Amino acid sequence: MRKQKGITLIALTITIIVMIIIASITTYIGMDLIKQAKLQDLVTNMLLIQAKAKEYLEEVKFQTANMTDEAQIEQVKVEQLKGKKITENPEVQTAAQNTGKIDTSKIREYYYLEQANLEEMGLGELNSEEYGYFILRYDIENMKIEVINTMGYNGNYTLEQLQQLQQEE
Repeated sequence: MRKQKGITLIALTITIIVMIIIASITTYIGMDLIKQAKLQDLVTNMLLIQAKAKEYLEEVKFQTANMTDEAQIEQVKVEQLKGKKITENPEVQTAAQNTGKIDTSKIREYYYLEQANLEEMGLGELNSEEYGYFILRYDIENMKIEVINTMGYNGNYTLEQLQQLQQEE
């Protein structure tokens, strides 16, 4: 009788099981990398928004340094600070308040960026359907910009929270 050469059923089964294990590990790692990339993308966009908004804030601070008339100061803010007050759009205001990161006593200090503002900042590819709204709080006295995203990432909405989450991962 001739000796038959080939793979046994047991060897084939073991090979398939090993391949399934490797595929599942690869899928898990790939999904984790995708999550990290989304977090990094959101943080990067929020940092770019913060940097550009800081320029606008510095311009307001410079122009209003010697002003005492509140009406003039408010006019400079309207001209220089980008975005619309969230109180002007109930949908945005609700989305912003749902984050739990809006100080309702200072609600008039929060602005949301429209598509035109994002395009002016060089971030025209961001849209509210995919990324949610970007909310800014201009703190002129302390020269700080608070950036909040209404979609967030795993229950984190502010830039500070997302950066901290990024360091932990």
